[in-house]
Amino acid sequence: MARPDLLKLRSIDQNDYRVLEGRQPIGRIHYARERTPEIWLWNVTVDIPGAPFGSAPTFDEAKAHFKAVWLAFKEMHGPDRLARAYAEMNKRKTGTGQGNG
Repeated sequence: MARPDLLKLRSIDQNDYRVLEGRQPIGRIHYARERTPEIWLWNVTVDIPGAPFGSAPTFDEAKAHFKAVWLAFKEMHGPDRLARAYAEMNKRKTGTGQGNG
């Protein structure tokens, strides 16, 4: 099992990152130049209603906010519910879900 305090970033593009816990994608952090003022936006992308999101003035603050909220989100929903959400997310990602073809 992945350490709950160890999140990894994978670059999607310049100033745009996928957040992973182990090998599981769980969110995104990206710089919103179109906003005034420009800010870093972050969101948890796990398919559970109420998945958190937010913003921060710096990349380091966005990472810290994401991590703190992610740990609380995991605690609130528990490993079984997260495992089911991951399975559904991964099924859709690989095209093995219903309605794909």
